[in-house]
Amino acid sequence: MLTEILKTFRETAQPMDLNELSRALGTDRSALEGMLETLVRQGKLKEVNVGGATCGHCHARGGCAALRSGMIGKVYELAGEA
Repeated sequence: MLTEILKTFRETAQPMDLNELSRALGTDRSALEGMLETLVRQGKLKEVNVGGATCGHCHARGGCAALRSGMIGKVYELAGEA
């Protein structure tokens, strides 16, 4: 399942929140939470708090897919080469 999560991120090539990922994979949010945390710890995904303090320092502010789509809160994106 971890491989499927990474594949989904590669195919969409944009940040996704838990709700979007749950719909895309047909998996319960509660089941995905632990898997996402594992991928973040492994350095394959990074967690971004859209609209939070980290946004002010991001180089992609103007081109941020998460902000353009109206996401607020915790989203995930690929971290480098995953």
